[in-house]
Amino acid sequence: MDPESLDDYRAHGGYAALRRAVDLGPTRVMAEVSDASLTGRGGAAFPTGVKWDGVARAPERPHYLVCNADESEPGTFKDRVLMESDPFGLIEAMTIAAYVTGCEQGYLYVRGEYPLAIRRLEHAIGAARMRGHLGPDVMGEGSAFDIELRRGAGAYICGEETALLNSIEGFRGEPRNSRRSRR
Repeated sequence: MDPESLDDYRAHGGYAALRRAVDLGPTRVMAEVSDASLTGRGGAAFPTGVKWDGVARAPERPHYLVCNADESEPGTFKDRVLMESDPFGLIEAMTIAAYVTGCEQGYLYVRGEYPLAIRRLEHAIGAARMRGHLGPDVMGEGSAFDIELRRGAGAYICGEETALLNSIEGFRGEPRNSRRSRR
């Protein structure tokens, strides 16, 4: 599959999963993810269904989706390979997660030393916007979601959740002392 072609991605089944998620609805997708025992790709292997449910049920709005693809551990390239070879798949997966959890804005945090991944992701995000797969009315279903790409500086500490959020917000990438957000 050509990683720079949305048409090729769609010809190989791309965006069928998002269509299926919309057809099932957020509650059913959440149940499917939980029943599948899907876990995160990080070292903790945290259950994805638990994380998504926590976001969806949080009363504070708006909700934000963050994909940490900085990959700051030496010698790991699993995220890089995915971003370079299947950027549309990552964009579609984030869009499904956003649909299920009620997020309207996503941040894709990418290691700055991955120029090919960054170029392909920027292209994929732009192509998805142009085709209505991102933006104010995703696939004409009344759900809004968009993604902003943020470049990380390769700081290992940004693997910690609050340090990553600080970096995305333009602050120094260091852990926060409390769970309260900066105002």
